[in-house]
Amino acid sequence: MFETVKNMDDKFCNLSVGYIGKTAEIWNKQGFAKEFKLLEGNPLESVSWRGVDIGFLIADGREKEDVNNLKKAVEVAKNTCISVLIPILISVEQIEVPAPLLTINPEKYAGESDIYKNIYQAVKSIYDVACIPGLVNLDLCDVQAVCNDKKKLLLATGEAEGEKACKIAAMEAINKLTKQNGKAQSVGTTVLLNVTGSEANLSMYEIQEVSETIYDWLDDKQTAIIWGASIDESLDDVIRVSILIGE
Repeated sequence: MFETVKNMDDKFCNLSVGYIGKTAEIWNKQGFAKEFKLLEGNPLESVSWRGVDIGFLIADGREKEDVNNLKKAVEVAKNTCISVLIPILISVEQIEVPAPLLTINPEKYAGESDIYKNIYQAVKSIYDVACIPGLVNLDLCDVQAVCNDKKKLLLATGEAEGEKACKIAAMEAINKLTKQNGKAQSVGTTVLLNVTGSEANLSMYEIQEVSETIYDWLDDKQTAIIWGASIDESLDDVIRVSILIGE
């Protein structure tokens, strides 16, 4: 029913965020901008990707030139044998790139700050999964299992506190996934799940409750659920649930 992956290697992976066009300027205006390492150099140059384990590429699909440069940058990054590459495109329309694409539909958000907050949550979700030691650790191989050889990604995060926080946070993440794709519960063969909370507020009971909620939601009960749990004392009483599915 559940696939548990325990990796006691507490080394941090090298995660970097690269930008195409005006997205860098907009990202840097956000309060959370300094939490993640920026890609050093031009994402269109292979030297910029050396040593990067997990790379994000952010582009605005409303700018045609940015879409073209995103495709070029993806090819460049892949040629460096990067472990995981996740391009994020702000766009109403779906495009194809030679990597698993996470599309952010701007029409589903109140404004620019909400769009970039969602992008931040996506980056942080992967960071929490692969780069932070926790109760049950995941690693690059787990992220690769969901992302590699896929065309699209669905990723959502839910947060809640108080009574039944785990179930509420899980359902919030599920609802966000369903808004992205009405058939989200049946598109993937592997689901990556991460539960984050303070040490005092997170136990195997809470993790099991979240896992069962996700399992009940999935159409195919043979879907592998790879799950992990991270500790973040800044969350206090809040439980955060992140779900990643590759199509």
